Amino acid sequence: MLGAEIEVPTLTGKVKMKVPPGTQPHMTFRLRNKGFYNLHTKRVGDQLVVVEVDIPKRLSLKERKLFEELAKLRNIK
Repeated sequence: MLGAEIEVPTLTGKVKMKVPPGTQPHMTFRLRNKGFYNLHTKRVGDQLVVVEVDIPKRLSLKERKLFEELAKLRNIK
């Protein structure tokens, strides 16, 4: 929800990628020139990164109260 900066493994090593606020599950981002080298065109391709969201199965009492308060602020029932 708030965005983040994550490390993504590529063929040439890890790179930092910014995930913007509001990113939805299964959104795809492109890392330019981080993919495979094409022998025919002599170009380096792009690497695609698909965002997966990890949703906790259990919340602590404090976490639950915070999410309930957020829901009230957003008028979610």
